[in-house]
Amino acid sequence: MAPKRDRVGATNSKNKNVKKPKLEKQQKPGPKQVKRPKKTIKILSKNINYSLCVPVSILDNCKNLEQVTNVVYQVAKAAIFFNAGEIVILDLKRSQDKAGTPGNDEKNATKRASFNLSPSLLIASLLQFFVTPPYLAKSVFKKQYSQCLQVASKLPRISALPFMRYTNDDKGRYREGLAVTMNKPGQPGTKAGTKKKAYDQTKYVNVGQSELIELRGQLVPANVRVTVDIVECKVVSPTEAYGDYVGAQASFGYQVRVAQNFGDIFTQSAFPDGYSQCVWVNSGDYYFNAELRKNVKLSTKIPPIQKILKPTPEEIESGEADKPANLMIVFGKWDHLSQSFQQCSDMFEDCDGAHQFFDGQLQLPGSVPEANIGIQDSCMIALAMLSSL
Repeated sequence: MAPKRDRVGATNSKNKNVKKPKLEKQQKPGPKQVKRPKKTIKILSKNINYSLCVPVSILDNCKNLEQVTNVVYQVAKAAIFFNAGEIVILDLKRSQDKAGTPGNDEKNATKRASFNLSPSLLIASLLQFFVTPPYLAKSVFKKQYSQCLQVASKLPRISALPFMRYTNDDKGRYREGLAVTMNKPGQPGTKAGTKKKAYDQTKYVNVGQSELIELRGQLVPANVRVTVDIVECKVVSPTEAYGDYVGAQASFGYQVRVAQNFGDIFTQSAFPDGYSQCVWVNSGDYYFNAELRKNVKLSTKIPPIQKILKPTPEEIESGEADKPANLMIVFGKWDHLSQSFQQCSDMFEDCDGAHQFFDGQLQLPGSVPEANIGIQDSCMIALAMLSSL
C-alpha cells in the first residue's frame, strides 16, 4: 500500500498561483482647511454714503498712459454708478512713486515721468477730469498737464453724472460753469503800461454756450466752478440742482483727496462726523496665500463679513435710522496698508495695528481666488455687493 502524500506541499503550490489582493494606498491627507470666524455687522441707517480708498499701487501693473487712464476710468465709473461721494488716494511713500522716477522696471514704467507727476497726483487729476464737463476742461486744467489727459479726453463721457443728464423735470436748466474774471473799468494799473487790475469777484459765468451767463444780483469768486440755473441766471447749490447725486461737501460727482498716510484716511474725512464703519477688500495681492500663518492670524483679527443687517422697520419709524451712515471701503493688499500705518503710528496711542480700524473684511464672490483681482475691478464688485445686501 502506497503511503499517503503530504497535502501541505500541494496547498502551498496552489497558494502560489492565487493572486493576492492589492492593498489600497493610503492617500496623504491634504492641507487642513482653516475655519475662519465670520462676522455680522449692522448698518445703523437706511441711507449710506460710500467712500472709496485706493492706494497708488493700483498702477503697479500699468505699462503706459493708456493703461493708467483705463484703470482710473474704471474706478470713476464705479464711484459714479453707485453714487460714492468720496475717493481717497493713499500715497504709499515708496521711492519708485516719486515724480520723475520711472520705477523699478524702466521698460515697463508708466509715462508719468515725462510730465513729472507723482502717481497720487496723476490719479487725482484723472479722477477730476472724468467729472468735469468737456467745455470746461481747458479752463480748469493747466496746459502743462494736458499731456496726461490725452487718452482720457478720447474716452466716452460717463452719462450717469448728474450734470450729464437731461430730465423732463428741469429740461436741462442747470449747467456747470466756471466764473470768469472781469477787469475793473476805467482803472488802469499804478504804473504806466501795466494791465488793469481784475476783480476778485465776478458776475459772468462760462457755461459752454455761445455767450457768457450774467448773474442777476450775484457775485461769485473768480475762477471757481459753480452750478448755474440758466433760466433765472443765478448760482444754486448742487444739492438743489441734482438732489442726492452729489458728492461729499457738495462736490460734483465725487470729492477727491490724497491721504499722505494711513491715518489721514480717517483724520481728514470729508464728512464732519467721520466714518461710522470701515471695511477692507483684499485685492491687488496676486501672490496671496491664505494658509500662511500671518494671513490666518489676520483673518481672525479682521473676520470676513457673513451678513450685513439693515435697520428694522421699527427703527426706521422711530427716526433712529434717518441720519446717513458713512461707510469707508479700503482696497489693496495688507502689506501696503500695514506699512502705511507704521509711518503714522505715533498719531494713535494704544493702537496695536491697522486692523483695529476695520469692522470686517468683505469677501468678493466668484471663482477668482482671494485677493487675486485688480483693485479697479474689486471697486465695482464690492459696491454692487454692498448695495444689494
